[in-house]
Amino acid sequence: MLGVVEAPKSAVALYAEARRLVDCGRDAEASLKLDAALAARPDFAEAFSLGGYILERGGSRDAALRFYQRAVGLKRHLAVAWFNMAKLLTRETRFVEALAALESGLEFAPGDADALNTRSAVLRALWRLEESASAARAALKRRPNFPEAAVNLGTALLKSGEPGPALEAYTRAAKLRRGYGDAICGQALALRALNRLEDARAAFSRAEALGCREAVSGRGCLDLMLGDFERGWEGYEARWVDGKSIAQALGVRYPLWAGPQAPPSHVLVLNDHGLGDTIQFARYLALMTRAGAVPHFLCPAKMHRLIGPLVGGRIFEREPAEVKFDAQIAISSLPRAFRTRLDSVPGETPYLYAEPERVARWAQRVGGAGFRIGCVWQGNANPEADIARSFALRELAPLAAVPGVRLITLQKGFGEEQLWQNPPGFPIERLPPDFDAGAHAFLDAAAVMATLDLVVTCDTSVAHLAGALGRPVWLALKHDSEWRWLRGRDDSPWYPSMRLFRQRAAGEWGPVFAGMAQTLMASRISA
Repeated sequence: MLGVVEAPKSAVALYAEARRLVDCGRDAEASLKLDAALAARPDFAEAFSLGGYILERGGSRDAALRFYQRAVGLKRHLAVAWFNMAKLLTRETRFVEALAALESGLEFAPGDADALNTRSAVLRALWRLEESASAARAALKRRPNFPEAAVNLGTALLKSGEPGPALEAYTRAAKLRRGYGDAICGQALALRALNRLEDARAAFSRAEALGCREAVSGRGCLDLMLGDFERGWEGYEARWVDGKSIAQALGVRYPLWAGPQAPPSHVLVLNDHGLGDTIQFARYLALMTRAGAVPHFLCPAKMHRLIGPLVGGRIFEREPAEVKFDAQIAISSLPRAFRTRLDSVPGETPYLYAEPERVARWAQRVGGAGFRIGCVWQGNANPEADIARSFALRELAPLAAVPGVRLITLQKGFGEEQLWQNPPGFPIERLPPDFDAGAHAFLDAAAVMATLDLVVTCDTSVAHLAGALGRPVWLALKHDSEWRWLRGRDDSPWYPSMRLFRQRAAGEWGPVFAGMAQTLMASRISA
């Protein structure tokens, strides 16, 4: 009896089988089916799109992107390929490209709730917060039972300085999905911003019990802000770096340094946060040396000239192969290693120094006339940073009105556009284009600060630099300021030369600078 010969399957049938296999997690078998489908029909856009999804799930993001691009090249109106491409680009932090892909897909599927939610996240990453909130609301309008969109709405509102509406959005998300740790952690952050601190602590604890690691560090930061350093540093160890745990982000190559009680050892100190944190915690490098350790600091090359003297030049961009290390530690973990408490913060300054020849050069260029105030109004534009810490250049008007004051901008990069886009209506001097234009960060800023009478800044790395140099610095703080500035104080144990001026209500900078101007006038009269 002759066997029955099975007829060749069509490309559409092979594609349908591949989809079923993908749903079952059998990606390797699905890939074989897609290969056969594409062999039968090389212009099968949907097969390329599904192939991209399989490749991305397997970690081959570059190949996946090429498949998505091929899919939309064959069929421009294939919205799912645009949306998958956007999600991939978002994970790659290529947010401008991700937004373009989303816009292309939404042209053909304007009511896709998932795409609108992704758009909300991408717009937030581009710091287009009002649009981010609108996109999240649109997603919720199309799918009211969408807890992720409610969280995105809450996050956009919280970053916009609207903690009350943010709390409502996070609460909605928590009701939509029981045990949603991210939503409860968001509630905690909003409650903290509303100064409901005990409620915030309880929410952080609930989120932590659900496995939300961010809640552990959030509660730690709350403890630190309230001066409970013993509990705070433990929670702070759960902080994230680029979406990863400290161990994941920095790698575990050597045992953790046990602190000043450890035997003398060569220690690899790893940079784990931004420039401000690096400057704040760099003081511990000298303390390590005094304790008998030999610290070698791994950080971006642009910080080497400024920080290098603290470690005797043992500062590197890549781990030196010639050194045998006994231990490692993240620089932001050093306060915990030294068991720092509120009453034992190592606040001796200066511990950083401007280069004398630069000071002399900038002293001539700045001149000695008037009461010279260096100003910085905007910090890091990274959306993961808190742009609510920044203020508009025009807010400095009350200081400019004080007789004899010269405002001199120390702003570099982000925020400089305000000097010509939004003229402040008062004189502010600009330093020459070569100011801090070299490969090394802050060398000119440090030298200029040495020639000034005062630095006025938002909460950014310049504030830490001025404090580490021991220069007089007034720091303008938002209402819900970072843990390091504690609560309800106008001084900082980290920087004795610093004075804190706090918002009384979220977003209201006017009273902050009116208070600065009154303080400045009173001090000048008494002098």
